[in-house]
Amino acid sequence: MSSKIQIAKICDQCATSFIAKTTVTRFCSKACNSKFYKTTARKAKLLKADIDTITKQTEIKTAQIERHYLNVKEVADLLGVSKRSVYGMINSGRLNALNFSVRSTRVSRIDLEVFFFNNGIKSNLINTVEPIAKSDKKIDVADLEVGDCYSMDELVSIFDKSRTALYTALARASVPKIKIGKEAYFEKVAVGKLLKKYKMPKQLGLSKERTQNQKLSKQGLQASQCYAIEDCVKMFGKDRSLLYGIFNRRLVPKIRDGQNVLLSRKAIDKLYKTFKREGRI
Repeated sequence: MSSKIQIAKICDQCATSFIAKTTVTRFCSKACNSKFYKTTARKAKLLKADIDTITKQTEIKTAQIERHYLNVKEVADLLGVSKRSVYGMINSGRLNALNFSVRSTRVSRIDLEVFFFNNGIKSNLINTVEPIAKSDKKIDVADLEVGDCYSMDELVSIFDKSRTALYTALARASVPKIKIGKEAYFEKVAVGKLLKKYKMPKQLGLSKERTQNQKLSKQGLQASQCYAIEDCVKMFGKDRSLLYGIFNRRLVPKIRDGQNVLLSRKAIDKLYKTFKREGRI
């Protein structure tokens, strides 16, 4: 049964006037109908492609921020400060960093967490160890829940040590733990105390080295009292760029002889003994 209704409408595709025979008609012809839905489908695909691109870029940036070692820009983004402020923290010895070259500086996430511990700032950025509790009240293992603890996989990431070494260190420190099935979970506050104890001696040692080397620099330096960088490479068995980063971090006194950099023999010998004692060479 044909409709006798006649309604004046505007086509949604070509915007021309036409007479429709139903109240829901939107297009003046089948061709306009097809064009409209093809255009709509293409826009939907382009929008989906744009969303996928943005999502992928976000995932890449998130993956970069979740690395164990961050560059200066990433540290600045996490702290909400400028790159110059981060370099100032590194140069003053407040924040540990490793200089591979002039334009390649990396900061460990653990060192960044220690920076927060040392300055009494609560950190929610790194998702590792929570701030140390002021109370030394003994923890009842029966009251522990998984949410109060770290898994061994998390601790391997936090300390950057093997599972065997961590089990030994945690046992010696008597860190409270619970077992669920075959997995062991270790109490967060006690882990935080262990991390601070683990990191702080290195932090204090570095500060002491920098102070001693600053005093040594004031005494003046002669070429006969120095090693060339090639001598240091043979001694330490490490790459030149890595050694420059280690020496700069400790403010090892140096002088220039033409294009060659000469480093204080006294400071280098002392650093060599320290590294050898710690098993780093």
